[in-house]
Amino acid sequence: MTDTEAVRALFNELAPDYDQYLNFFATFGSELVGHCGLKSGQHVLDIGAGRGAVTIPAARAVGGGGRVVAIDNAEAMVAALTRHCARLPQVDVRMMDAHDLQFENSSFDVVTCGFVLHFLDDPVQAIREAHRVLRTGGRLAYCGPPTEAAESEKHDAAWDFYPELMREMAGRSGDSGRPELFTPPPRPLSTLCTEAGFATVDHHRASTKFTFRDPEHYWSWSMSHGFRGFVDSLGTELAAEFRDRLFAGLRTLHDAGGITVEPNVVFTVAVKQ
Repeated sequence: MTDTEAVRALFNELAPDYDQYLNFFATFGSELVGHCGLKSGQHVLDIGAGRGAVTIPAARAVGGGGRVVAIDNAEAMVAALTRHCARLPQVDVRMMDAHDLQFENSSFDVVTCGFVLHFLDDPVQAIREAHRVLRTGGRLAYCGPPTEAAESEKHDAAWDFYPELMREMAGRSGDSGRPELFTPPPRPLSTLCTEAGFATVDHHRASTKFTFRDPEHYWSWSMSHGFRGFVDSLGTELAAEFRDRLFAGLRTLHDAGGITVEPNVVFTVAVKQ
């Protein structure tokens, strides 16, 4: 089970640099908004808003006559997003737990959620809450990695060193009582949505290629999002070894033509009957 306090602490620490080295989450956030079918004047709830990857394009889509409530469980993220949205009066940023939404039933036309469920203590409860606050005909729009790890990125043999290094490091670190930061949903997202009462669930898979200038750029980006939790869990000495060996592999990629990643992302839209 995910340790909620550990996740909050991690994202409070990440807030200053989150999505600043590469427009990773912003890229998929804009695409998620495109799948929502948002209209001018609609009311949107963005769960786990972070620094606004979904919030900002959603605010532009609904316009001044609409409303976007952006919630996050990390104080530093809330503060950063509040500053960032100062000139978007239709955005209301709040500190809130996704498991216990402080809204009346049927308050929103659309609920969005990007790359969040695997950080939640109870994703089933969060989906139920999203269903509760949606109006009839409203939509839950989510994007995140595929449930199967092997499908998370298009295969590139040049990157084979990376999962092997990850497995070795995780094995050597052992179970030191560190908090659990990532918990995949217990069942496929479509099943969870159906169980929560959603009538229609559609999926769309997409991938985007991202290019890094050099190994340092890749490392800075990796340490600016949730992956940092894994690195921190290794401890000082093992983390330093991990960095050195990762850099060796990245330099090989860089010299062979460039460091690129092409993650697969699944977009899910569920409709409340």
